[in-house]
Amino acid sequence: MSEINDNQSNQYDIPQDPDHNSVPVNPEAPGPLNYYEIIYGVLFEPVQTMKRVVQNPPLGATLVIVISLSLLSLLTSLYTSAHGGSANFGQEIGLPIAKAKVFSDALRAAAPMLAILGSLFFFVKWFFYSALLHLLADFYGGQGKARTVFVIYGLAGLPAVFLIPLDVLTTLVLPNLATVVSTLGGLMVLVWGFILLTIGMREAHLLSTGRAVAVILTPVAAVFILIILSMVGLMSAMSAFIPRW
Repeated sequence: MSEINDNQSNQYDIPQDPDHNSVPVNPEAPGPLNYYEIIYGVLFEPVQTMKRVVQNPPLGATLVIVISLSLLSLLTSLYTSAHGGSANFGQEIGLPIAKAKVFSDALRAAAPMLAILGSLFFFVKWFFYSALLHLLADFYGGQGKARTVFVIYGLAGLPAVFLIPLDVLTTLVLPNLATVVSTLGGLMVLVWGFILLTIGMREAHLLSTGRAVAVILTPVAAVFILIILSMVGLMSAMSAFIPRW
């Protein structure tokens, strides 16, 4: 009878280290997210999804998603530029009809190259800006990894998927308001992406929401200050050449 009790008690023994201290058994880490879970979760359940992303960053899936989204955005830009997306932009900004036509034709001709350069610039910005955010998060007391921040920054751009049908529909239905609608949609996507990036940085580096916001806004504030200082310096230099009476 005592042997049976000993065997039953051994089944529930807590693992111990060499110093005879209790070692907690870590729960099994969640498996990798599939594409649907990533896209739907980031857009509509960002807090829970970002927590799972931090535990197991889906680098490969993120690359596929971001590249696919970039290609779709590029094709959309080419389509809208070829079907009047920028044809009326000259008149929308108040240019005379003759000059507006020349300006719009030039903008339409340059639109494909601008779209390609914009897509390439995004990938360069993705790499360097995520590295900068990681360094700033570490400066603010974060404890995350650069790979996780890279994944989070890429996924934070997912709301741009809604700009694709918006741009196409406005180009076909409301061509005269295409620029205005696209600008408003871009601002909404920018705010949405900022919120997603804040949640991701908070979860990735174990920061407070305020510090996560500070990490994201620090580069923006630095650029703004540099622009102001440059303008002040330029105005000071120009004032030296103004004749004094």
